[in-house]
Amino acid sequence: MRWSERDYVIAFNMLDGVGPKRLSALVKFFGSLEQAWHADCRDLIRVPGFGEVLARHIADQRREIDPNDEKGWAASHGARIITLLDSQEYPPCLKHLPNPPLALYIRGQLPDRLGIAIVGSRKATQTGKKQAYNFAYRLADCGIPIISGLAVGIDTQAHLGALAAQGFTAAVMATPINVIYPAHNRRLAQSIADSGCIVTEFSSRTGTKPGNFPLRNRLIAAFSQAILVVEAGQKSGTLSTVDAGLDLGRDIWAVPGDIGHPLRKGTHALIKQGAGLADSPDDLLAAFPQNSINLEENLDRDHEIVLKYYLQGYSPDKIVALTGIPIHEVQNAITMIELDGLSNSGREHRL
Repeated sequence: MRWSERDYVIAFNMLDGVGPKRLSALVKFFGSLEQAWHADCRDLIRVPGFGEVLARHIADQRREIDPNDEKGWAASHGARIITLLDSQEYPPCLKHLPNPPLALYIRGQLPDRLGIAIVGSRKATQTGKKQAYNFAYRLADCGIPIISGLAVGIDTQAHLGALAAQGFTAAVMATPINVIYPAHNRRLAQSIADSGCIVTEFSSRTGTKPGNFPLRNRLIAAFSQAILVVEAGQKSGTLSTVDAGLDLGRDIWAVPGDIGHPLRKGTHALIKQGAGLADSPDDLLAAFPQNSINLEENLDRDHEIVLKYYLQGYSPDKIVALTGIPIHEVQNAITMIELDGLSNSGREHRL
């Protein structure tokens, strides 16, 4: 069976060691996704940024991958797959990440606008859990999507609060779509999928490993217009979501608490560093009128501007100088242009 272009993207997403930048390098070198996929190991070694170890690793994995089987597997778990090539469905807020997912596995419906992420410790106190629930309930009741990571503690309470308000909540996972982590949140995951969505970038071939969680956290930040940290220690993994949010220009908020409690050290440090102090959901409601749709339109407009200049032959640095668009957004837009097969259209010269 002949594969479509999006089938090749699904297949490349299943390869360990290949992300959007390496896929872009492959397309530039071989001219198409199909030729890149079928290239032998000797040719893969010649791709800039590749080496013998990576080339052999890719070649070995390809024998076991069929995107049609993957689509059937996703469907058997109630999910669908969308790729970077599915421009009408792929979330605009993810297109502008420095490393956007090649593919997304989705149960339910993605949010139609940016929400507010509520994140914090897995070992949350009863006070922290109550705060996460109450903030989520009030914000969701006002129509704001609640984004979190389905972990125990703060994440779980944020999802529960949104569901109790009959609002929208999205759970971004660090595991394949069929692996609910922790397992005892299976019923919660089903409730989220029924009225909101569960989403992951990880294929059926991905194991549960620590490195997946920072990748998950960047998507939580990208789906959000602001990040609210309820409880976090000074070295909490939650802070990687904050870092991702800061890279994307998202506003950070933190809930204060007992100055002597270890799980408030991280939140208090954030407040000292300039995060907004939130002791009521009304603080966030006042700060964020529901303007996320306008933000998404601005992101799409930036992509169109990059496309216009790139097809005229301008270099990424020149596009940044002319437009003021951040370099990582320019580079990512160019990656998507090349994956879309547009890179050979209208190229006249490079300045």
